[in-house]
Amino acid sequence: MSSTPKIAIIGAGPAGLTLARLLSVSKAKVEVTVFEADASPASRQDQGGTLDLHTGTGLSAIRKCGLWDQFSRFARYDGQEMIMADKNGTVLVHLGVGKTTGDRPEIDRKDLKSMLLESLPPGTVRWSHRFKVATSQGLLCFDGREESEGPFDLIVGADGAWSSVRKALHQDKPTYAGVSGYELEIHSPSTACSKLNDMVGRGSYIGTSDAKMLNAQRMGDGHLKVRSWFLCLEGEAEETLNKYGKTGTLDIVRERYKEWDPEMTELLRQAQVDTLRLWTLYELPVGSKWEHKKGLTMIGDAASLATPFSGEGVNKAMVDALELAEMIEKSMDQSQGMTLDEAVICFEKQMFPRSEKLQRLTMANKLAVFREDAPVGTITAMLATLTSESSPLVKAIVGSAPFLALVTFYFWMQVKTGWAIRKYWRRT
Repeated sequence: MSSTPKIAIIGAGPAGLTLARLLSVSKAKVEVTVFEADASPASRQDQGGTLDLHTGTGLSAIRKCGLWDQFSRFARYDGQEMIMADKNGTVLVHLGVGKTTGDRPEIDRKDLKSMLLESLPPGTVRWSHRFKVATSQGLLCFDGREESEGPFDLIVGADGAWSSVRKALHQDKPTYAGVSGYELEIHSPSTACSKLNDMVGRGSYIGTSDAKMLNAQRMGDGHLKVRSWFLCLEGEAEETLNKYGKTGTLDIVRERYKEWDPEMTELLRQAQVDTLRLWTLYELPVGSKWEHKKGLTMIGDAASLATPFSGEGVNKAMVDALELAEMIEKSMDQSQGMTLDEAVICFEKQMFPRSEKLQRLTMANKLAVFREDAPVGTITAMLATLTSESSPLVKAIVGSAPFLALVTFYFWMQVKTGWAIRKYWRRT
Protein backbone atom coordinates (compact mmCIF):
# COMPACT_ATOMS: atom_id res chain seq x y z
CA MET A 1 0.00 0.00 0.00
CA SER A 2 1.27 3.49 -0.83
CA SER A 3 2.14 5.93 1.98
CA THR A 4 -1.02 7.88 1.11
CA PRO A 5 -3.74 5.29 0.44
CA LYS A 6 -5.85 5.88 -2.64
CA ILE A 7 -9.55 5.15 -2.28
CA ALA A 8 -12.03 4.97 -5.15
CA ILE A 9 -15.74 5.36 -4.48
CA ILE A 10 -18.06 4.16 -7.23
CA GLY A 11 -21.28 6.19 -7.21
CA ALA A 12 -22.11 9.78 -6.26
CA GLY A 13 -25.34 9.13 -4.37
CA PRO A 14 -25.87 9.88 -0.67
CA ALA A 15 -23.75 6.87 0.38
CA GLY A 16 -20.75 7.66 -1.81
CA LEU A 17 -20.81 11.41 -1.21
CA THR A 18 -21.15 10.95 2.56
CA LEU A 19 -18.12 8.65 2.61
CA ALA A 20 -16.12 11.06 0.46
CA ARG A 21 -16.95 13.97 2.76
CA LEU A 22 -16.15 12.01 5.92
CA LEU A 23 -12.77 10.95 4.55
CA SER A 24 -11.97 14.47 3.36
CA VAL A 25 -12.42 15.88 6.89
CA SER A 26 -11.01 12.91 8.83
CA LYS A 27 -7.58 12.62 10.41
CA ALA A 28 -6.80 9.87 7.92
CA LYS A 29 -4.55 11.12 5.16
CA VAL A 30 -6.08 9.39 2.16
CA GLU A 31 -6.65 10.35 -1.45
CA VAL A 32 -10.32 10.01 -2.42
CA THR A 33 -11.87 9.97 -5.88
CA VAL A 34 -15.57 9.44 -6.64
CA PHE A 35 -16.47 8.01 -10.04
CA GLU A 36 -20.03 8.63 -11.25
CA ALA A 37 -21.76 7.41 -14.42
CA ASP A 38 -23.94 10.52 -14.74
CA ALA A 39 -22.58 13.28 -16.96
CA SER A 40 -23.19 16.01 -14.37
CA PRO A 41 -25.04 16.72 -11.10
CA ALA A 42 -28.02 17.90 -13.15
CA SER A 43 -28.18 14.90 -15.50
CA ARG A 44 -31.17 13.27 -13.82
CA GLN A 45 -34.45 15.14 -14.15
CA ASP A 46 -35.91 13.37 -11.13
CA GLN A 47 -33.61 13.33 -8.11
CA GLY A 48 -36.01 11.36 -5.90
CA GLY A 49 -38.34 12.26 -3.07
CA THR A 50 -37.84 13.50 0.45
CA LEU A 51 -35.85 11.62 3.09
CA ASP A 52 -36.18 11.52 6.87
CA LEU A 53 -32.81 11.38 8.58
CA HIS A 54 -32.68 9.67 11.97
CA THR A 55 -30.78 10.25 15.19
CA GLY A 56 -27.94 7.77 15.52
CA THR A 57 -27.64 7.11 11.80
CA GLY A 58 -28.20 9.78 9.13
CA LEU A 59 -28.08 12.72 11.54
CA SER A 60 -24.94 11.36 13.22
CA ALA A 61 -23.26 11.18 9.82
CA ILE A 62 -24.28 14.79 9.06
CA ARG A 63 -22.74 15.97 12.34
CA LYS A 64 -19.55 13.98 11.73
CA CYS A 65 -19.37 15.54 8.26
CA GLY A 66 -19.36 18.97 9.91
CA LEU A 67 -22.41 19.98 7.88
CA TRP A 68 -25.03 20.55 10.58
CA ASP A 69 -25.42 24.27 9.84
CA GLN A 70 -25.84 23.62 6.12
CA PHE A 71 -28.27 20.78 6.81
CA SER A 72 -30.34 22.99 9.12
CA ARG A 73 -31.09 25.31 6.21
CA PHE A 74 -32.84 22.45 4.40
CA ALA A 75 -34.20 20.42 7.34
CA ARG A 76 -37.99 20.38 7.69
CA TYR A 77 -39.08 19.32 11.15
CA ASP A 78 -42.75 19.86 10.30
CA GLY A 79 -42.21 17.23 7.59
CA GLN A 80 -42.26 14.60 10.35
CA GLU A 81 -46.07 14.82 10.29
CA MET A 82 -47.52 11.46 9.22
CA ILE A 83 -51.16 10.59 8.57
CA MET A 84 -52.41 7.05 7.98
CA ALA A 85 -55.97 6.52 6.75
CA ASP A 86 -58.13 3.75 5.36
CA LYS A 87 -59.88 3.83 1.98
CA ASN A 88 -62.87 5.67 3.49
CA GLY A 89 -60.64 8.52 4.57
CA THR A 90 -60.84 7.61 8.25
CA VAL A 91 -57.64 8.83 9.88
CA LEU A 92 -56.30 6.11 12.19
CA VAL A 93 -52.86 7.52 12.97
CA HIS A 94 -51.75 11.17 13.02
CA LEU A 95 -48.25 11.88 14.31
CA GLY A 96 -45.83 14.81 14.46
CA VAL A 97 -48.31 17.67 13.99
CA GLY A 98 -46.67 21.10 14.15
CA LYS A 99 -43.22 19.83 15.16
CA THR A 100 -40.36 22.34 15.14
CA THR A 101 -37.78 19.91 16.53
CA GLY A 102 -37.42 16.14 16.58
CA ASP A 103 -35.27 13.20 15.65
CA ARG A 104 -36.47 12.59 12.07
CA PRO A 105 -36.37 15.84 10.05
CA GLU A 106 -37.02 15.68 6.32
CA ILE A 107 -34.73 16.84 3.53
CA ASP A 108 -35.21 16.52 -0.23
CA ARG A 109 -32.83 13.98 -1.70
CA LYS A 110 -31.57 16.49 -4.26
CA ASP A 111 -30.75 18.98 -1.49
CA LEU A 112 -28.89 16.35 0.52
CA LYS A 113 -26.81 15.38 -2.52
CA SER A 114 -26.14 19.01 -3.42
CA MET A 115 -25.05 19.84 0.13
CA LEU A 116 -22.64 16.90 0.25
CA LEU A 117 -21.29 17.54 -3.24
CA GLU A 118 -20.58 21.21 -2.55
CA SER A 119 -18.66 20.23 0.60
CA LEU A 120 -16.08 18.20 -1.34
CA PRO A 121 -12.78 19.54 -2.64
CA PRO A 122 -12.97 20.50 -6.34
CA GLY A 123 -12.30 17.60 -8.67
CA THR A 124 -13.21 14.90 -6.16
CA VAL A 125 -16.06 13.63 -8.35
CA ARG A 126 -15.24 12.41 -11.85
CA TRP A 127 -18.40 12.54 -13.96
CA SER A 128 -19.21 10.39 -17.02
CA HIS A 129 -17.29 7.42 -15.61
CA ARG A 130 -19.45 4.31 -15.76
CA PHE A 131 -17.62 1.59 -13.84
CA LYS A 132 -17.05 -1.64 -15.74
CA VAL A 133 -14.56 -3.80 -13.87
CA ALA A 134 -11.64 -3.68 -11.43
CA THR A 135 -8.44 -5.59 -12.05
CA SER A 136 -6.62 -7.58 -9.38
CA GLN A 137 -4.05 -4.77 -9.27
CA GLY A 138 -6.70 -2.22 -8.24
CA LEU A 139 -7.06 -0.59 -11.64
CA LEU A 140 -10.52 0.62 -12.69
CA CYS A 141 -11.90 0.21 -16.19
CA PHE A 142 -14.86 2.20 -17.49
CA ASP A 143 -17.33 1.79 -20.34
CA GLY A 144 -16.32 3.72 -23.44
CA ARG A 145 -12.90 4.69 -22.07
CA GLU A 146 -9.60 3.13 -23.12
CA GLU A 147 -7.65 4.51 -20.17
CA SER A 148 -7.85 2.83 -16.78
CA GLU A 149 -7.64 4.69 -13.47
CA GLY A 150 -5.58 3.78 -10.46
CA PRO A 151 -4.25 1.68 -8.96
CA PHE A 152 -6.37 2.10 -5.82
CA ASP A 153 -5.80 0.53 -2.42
CA LEU A 154 -9.56 0.28 -1.77
CA ILE A 155 -12.56 0.35 -4.10
CA VAL A 156 -15.92 1.04 -2.44
CA GLY A 157 -19.11 0.18 -4.30
CA ALA A 158 -21.73 2.82 -3.54
CA ASP A 159 -23.42 2.39 -6.90
CA GLY A 160 -26.92 1.51 -5.77
CA ALA A 161 -29.45 -1.18 -6.58
CA TRP A 162 -27.83 -2.44 -9.78
CA SER A 163 -24.27 -2.19 -8.51
CA SER A 164 -21.51 -3.20 -10.90
CA VAL A 165 -19.07 -3.60 -8.01
CA ARG A 166 -21.35 -6.24 -6.47
CA LYS A 167 -20.59 -8.60 -9.34
CA ALA A 168 -16.97 -8.76 -8.22
CA LEU A 169 -17.93 -9.79 -4.67
CA HIS A 170 -20.82 -12.24 -4.94
CA GLN A 171 -23.50 -13.56 -7.28
CA ASP A 172 -26.65 -12.39 -5.47
CA LYS A 173 -28.85 -10.36 -7.80
CA PRO A 174 -31.82 -8.15 -6.95
CA THR A 175 -35.15 -9.94 -7.36
CA TYR A 176 -38.56 -8.44 -7.94
CA ALA A 177 -40.22 -7.52 -4.63
CA GLY A 178 -43.76 -8.16 -5.88
CA VAL A 179 -44.67 -4.47 -5.71
CA SER A 180 -44.82 -1.86 -8.47
CA GLY A 181 -46.24 1.62 -8.67
CA TYR A 182 -46.54 4.93 -10.43
CA GLU A 183 -45.42 8.33 -9.22
CA LEU A 184 -46.99 11.66 -10.18
CA GLU A 185 -46.68 15.26 -9.02
CA ILE A 186 -49.08 18.01 -8.02
CA HIS A 187 -47.55 21.43 -8.50
CA SER A 188 -48.63 24.41 -6.37
CA PRO A 189 -51.23 22.41 -4.40
CA SER A 190 -51.84 25.28 -1.96
CA THR A 191 -53.49 27.26 -4.77
CA ALA A 192 -54.53 24.52 -7.21
CA CYS A 193 -56.33 22.32 -4.65
CA SER A 194 -56.22 23.88 -1.20
CA LYS A 195 -58.58 21.36 0.44
CA LEU A 196 -56.45 18.46 -0.77
CA ASN A 197 -53.34 20.34 0.28
CA ASP A 198 -54.68 20.64 3.83
CA MET A 199 -55.64 16.95 3.92
CA VAL A 200 -52.07 15.85 3.18
CA GLY A 201 -50.50 18.02 5.89
CA ARG A 202 -46.84 18.98 6.03
CA GLY A 203 -45.32 15.52 5.74
CA SER A 204 -46.67 12.21 4.46
CA TYR A 205 -50.24 11.04 3.90
CA ILE A 206 -50.65 7.27 3.59
CA GLY A 207 -53.83 5.54 2.52
CA THR A 208 -53.84 1.75 2.61
CA SER A 209 -56.61 -0.81 2.14
CA ASP A 210 -57.39 -3.82 -0.06
CA ALA A 211 -53.69 -4.75 -0.45
CA LYS A 212 -52.82 -1.48 -2.15
CA MET A 213 -51.51 1.90 -1.13
CA LEU A 214 -51.97 5.53 -2.15
CA ASN A 215 -49.68 8.09 -0.58
CA ALA A 216 -48.60 11.70 -0.94
CA GLN A 217 -45.33 13.22 0.21
CA ARG A 218 -44.66 16.92 0.74
CA MET A 219 -41.50 18.21 -0.91
CA GLY A 220 -39.34 21.12 0.21
CA ASP A 221 -40.84 23.59 -2.27
CA GLY A 222 -44.39 22.62 -1.23
CA HIS A 223 -45.37 20.47 -4.20
CA LEU A 224 -46.62 16.91 -3.70
CA LYS A 225 -45.33 13.60 -4.96
CA VAL A 226 -48.21 11.13 -5.27
CA ARG A 227 -47.54 7.40 -5.47
CA SER A 228 -49.81 4.44 -6.15
CA TRP A 229 -48.38 1.10 -5.00
CA PHE A 230 -49.90 -2.32 -5.69
CA LEU A 231 -49.08 -6.01 -5.95
CA CYS A 232 -48.58 -7.31 -9.48
CA LEU A 233 -46.44 -9.62 -11.57
CA GLU A 234 -43.00 -8.43 -12.62
CA GLY A 235 -43.23 -6.31 -15.76
CA GLU A 236 -47.00 -5.87 -15.59
CA ALA A 237 -46.89 -2.18 -14.62
CA GLU A 238 -44.30 -1.47 -17.32
CA GLU A 239 -46.40 -3.28 -19.94
CA THR A 240 -49.41 -1.17 -18.98
CA LEU A 241 -47.45 2.04 -19.40
CA ASN A 242 -45.99 0.95 -22.74
CA LYS A 243 -49.39 -0.14 -24.05
CA TYR A 244 -51.63 2.69 -22.87
CA GLY A 245 -49.25 5.60 -22.42
CA LYS A 246 -49.32 7.99 -19.48
CA THR A 247 -52.92 9.14 -19.92
CA GLY A 248 -54.33 5.64 -20.34
CA THR A 249 -52.23 4.32 -17.46
CA LEU A 250 -53.48 7.06 -15.14
CA ASP A 251 -57.07 6.18 -16.08
CA ILE A 252 -56.35 2.55 -15.12
CA VAL A 253 -54.81 3.65 -11.82
CA ARG A 254 -57.84 5.81 -11.03
CA GLU A 255 -60.13 2.87 -11.78
CA ARG A 256 -58.14 0.75 -9.33
CA TYR A 257 -59.20 3.11 -6.52
CA LYS A 258 -62.81 3.70 -7.64
CA GLU A 259 -64.20 2.40 -4.34
CA TRP A 260 -61.98 4.68 -2.25
CA ASP A 261 -63.05 7.97 -0.71
CA PRO A 262 -63.30 10.69 -3.41
CA GLU A 263 -61.33 13.13 -1.27
CA MET A 264 -58.41 10.69 -1.28
CA THR A 265 -58.60 9.83 -4.97
CA GLU A 266 -58.58 13.56 -5.71
CA LEU A 267 -54.82 13.07 -5.41
CA LEU A 268 -54.96 11.16 -8.70
CA ARG A 269 -57.31 13.63 -10.39
CA GLN A 270 -55.19 16.65 -9.49
CA ALA A 271 -51.85 15.06 -10.45
CA GLN A 272 -50.19 16.20 -13.68
CA VAL A 273 -50.31 13.26 -16.09
CA ASP A 274 -47.08 14.30 -17.84
CA THR A 275 -45.18 13.70 -14.58
CA LEU A 276 -46.16 10.01 -14.40
CA ARG A 277 -43.22 7.65 -13.99
CA LEU A 278 -42.89 3.95 -13.24
CA TRP A 279 -41.50 2.41 -10.06
CA THR A 280 -40.65 -1.29 -9.95
CA LEU A 281 -39.26 -2.42 -6.61
CA TYR A 282 -36.41 -4.90 -6.22
CA GLU A 283 -34.60 -6.35 -3.21
CA LEU A 284 -31.61 -8.49 -2.34
CA PRO A 285 -32.11 -11.67 -0.29
CA VAL A 286 -32.38 -11.02 3.44
CA GLY A 287 -28.95 -11.56 4.95
CA SER A 288 -27.10 -11.19 1.66
CA LYS A 289 -23.36 -10.88 2.27
CA TRP A 290 -20.04 -11.83 0.73
CA GLU A 291 -16.69 -13.38 1.52
CA HIS A 292 -14.18 -10.64 2.13
CA LYS A 293 -12.06 -9.71 -0.86
CA LYS A 294 -9.02 -7.53 -0.34
CA GLY A 295 -9.34 -4.08 -1.89
CA LEU A 296 -13.13 -4.22 -2.39
CA THR A 297 -16.22 -3.52 -0.29
CA MET A 298 -19.73 -2.03 -0.63
CA ILE A 299 -22.08 0.28 1.25
CA GLY A 300 -25.72 1.38 0.97
CA ASP A 301 -28.08 -0.26 -1.52
CA ALA A 302 -25.15 -1.87 -3.29
CA ALA A 303 -24.55 -3.92 -0.14
CA SER A 304 -28.11 -4.62 1.01
CA LEU A 305 -30.90 -3.43 -1.27
CA ALA A 306 -34.37 -3.33 0.29
CA THR A 307 -37.74 -1.74 -0.54
CA PRO A 308 -38.58 1.73 0.86
CA PHE A 309 -41.17 0.54 3.39
CA SER A 310 -39.07 1.12 6.51
CA GLY A 311 -37.77 4.60 5.70
CA GLU A 312 -34.28 3.43 6.65
CA GLY A 313 -32.51 3.18 3.29
CA VAL A 314 -30.63 6.47 3.26
CA ASN A 315 -29.95 6.25 6.99
CA LYS A 316 -28.45 2.81 6.54
CA ALA A 317 -26.33 4.10 3.64
CA MET A 318 -25.03 7.06 5.63
CA VAL A 319 -24.19 5.04 8.74
CA ASP A 320 -22.40 2.53 6.49
CA ALA A 321 -20.29 5.44 5.25
CA LEU A 322 -19.75 6.68 8.80
CA GLU A 323 -18.58 3.31 10.15
CA LEU A 324 -16.33 2.61 7.16
CA ALA A 325 -14.73 6.06 7.43
CA GLU A 326 -14.10 5.50 11.15
CA MET A 327 -12.42 2.15 10.49
CA ILE A 328 -10.28 3.62 7.71
CA GLU A 329 -9.21 6.40 10.08
CA LYS A 330 -8.24 3.80 12.69
CA SER A 331 -6.08 1.99 10.15
CA MET A 332 -4.14 5.22 9.57
CA ASP A 333 -3.40 5.53 13.30
CA GLN A 334 -0.20 3.59 13.97
CA SER A 335 -1.16 3.09 17.62
CA GLN A 336 -4.13 0.96 16.52
CA GLY A 337 -1.92 -1.64 14.82
CA MET A 338 -4.47 -2.20 12.08
CA THR A 339 -3.99 -2.43 8.32
CA LEU A 340 -6.46 -0.95 5.85
CA ASP A 341 -7.61 -4.43 4.86
CA GLU A 342 -8.16 -5.41 8.51
CA ALA A 343 -10.18 -2.22 8.95
CA VAL A 344 -12.44 -3.15 6.05
CA ILE A 345 -12.92 -6.66 7.48
CA CYS A 346 -13.99 -5.14 10.82
CA PHE A 347 -16.40 -2.82 9.03
CA GLU A 348 -18.02 -5.66 7.11
CA LYS A 349 -18.44 -7.72 10.28
CA GLN A 350 -20.26 -4.77 11.86
CA MET A 351 -22.38 -4.02 8.82
CA PHE A 352 -23.68 -7.50 7.93
CA PRO A 353 -25.85 -8.11 11.03
CA ARG A 354 -27.08 -4.51 11.03
CA SER A 355 -28.05 -4.80 7.36
CA GLU A 356 -29.83 -8.10 7.90
CA LYS A 357 -31.86 -6.63 10.77
CA LEU A 358 -32.93 -3.73 8.55
CA GLN A 359 -33.81 -6.06 5.68
CA ARG A 360 -36.00 -8.16 7.99
CA LEU A 361 -37.78 -5.05 9.29
CA THR A 362 -38.36 -3.78 5.77
CA MET A 363 -39.65 -7.14 4.58
CA ALA A 364 -42.06 -7.31 7.52
CA ASN A 365 -43.31 -3.78 6.79
CA LYS A 366 -43.81 -4.57 3.12
CA LEU A 367 -45.92 -7.61 3.96
CA ALA A 368 -47.86 -5.57 6.54
CA VAL A 369 -48.70 -2.70 4.17
CA PHE A 370 -50.15 -4.93 1.45
CA ARG A 371 -52.45 -7.03 3.63
CA GLU A 372 -56.10 -7.41 2.64
CA ASP A 373 -57.08 -6.25 6.14
CA ALA A 374 -54.98 -3.08 5.95
CA PRO A 375 -54.71 -0.63 7.58
CA VAL A 376 -55.84 -2.30 10.82
CA GLY A 377 -53.79 -5.40 10.07
CA THR A 378 -50.89 -3.17 8.99
CA ILE A 379 -50.81 -1.30 12.29
CA THR A 380 -50.99 -4.41 14.47
CA ALA A 381 -48.41 -6.28 12.36
CA MET A 382 -45.96 -3.36 12.54
CA LEU A 383 -46.53 -3.07 16.27
CA ALA A 384 -45.78 -6.76 16.70
CA THR A 385 -42.60 -6.41 14.64
CA LEU A 386 -41.37 -3.41 16.63
CA THR A 387 -42.04 -5.00 20.01
CA SER A 388 -40.19 -8.16 18.97
CA GLU A 389 -36.99 -6.08 19.16
CA SER A 390 -37.89 -4.46 22.51
CA SER A 391 -37.07 -5.34 26.10
CA PRO A 392 -38.56 -8.53 27.57
CA LEU A 393 -41.02 -6.47 29.64
CA VAL A 394 -42.28 -4.45 26.67
CA LYS A 395 -42.44 -7.60 24.57
CA ALA A 396 -44.42 -9.41 27.26
CA ILE A 397 -46.98 -6.60 27.56
CA VAL A 398 -47.25 -4.78 24.22
CA GLY A 399 -46.42 -7.85 22.15
CA SER A 400 -48.87 -10.10 23.96
CA ALA A 401 -51.87 -11.56 22.14
CA PRO A 402 -54.44 -9.82 24.42
CA PHE A 403 -52.83 -6.40 23.91
CA LEU A 404 -52.59 -6.82 20.13
CA ALA A 405 -56.21 -8.01 20.07
CA LEU A 406 -57.21 -4.86 21.97
CA VAL A 407 -55.30 -2.68 19.49
CA THR A 408 -56.97 -4.49 16.59
CA PHE A 409 -60.42 -3.98 18.09
CA TYR A 410 -59.75 -0.28 18.75
CA PHE A 411 -58.72 0.48 15.18
CA TRP A 412 -61.41 -1.82 13.75
CA MET A 413 -64.02 0.25 15.61
CA GLN A 414 -62.51 3.45 14.20
CA VAL A 415 -62.72 2.04 10.68
CA LYS A 416 -66.34 0.93 11.08
CA THR A 417 -67.39 4.20 12.72
CA GLY A 418 -65.68 6.24 10.02
CA TRP A 419 -67.36 4.16 7.31
CA ALA A 420 -70.80 4.65 8.87
CA ILE A 421 -70.34 8.40 9.32
CA ARG A 422 -69.17 8.92 5.76
CA LYS A 423 -71.92 6.72 4.35
CA TYR A 424 -74.55 8.83 6.15
CA TRP A 425 -72.77 12.09 5.25
CA ARG A 426 -72.74 11.24 1.54
CA ARG A 427 -76.45 10.48 1.59
CA THR A 428 -77.21 13.83 3.17
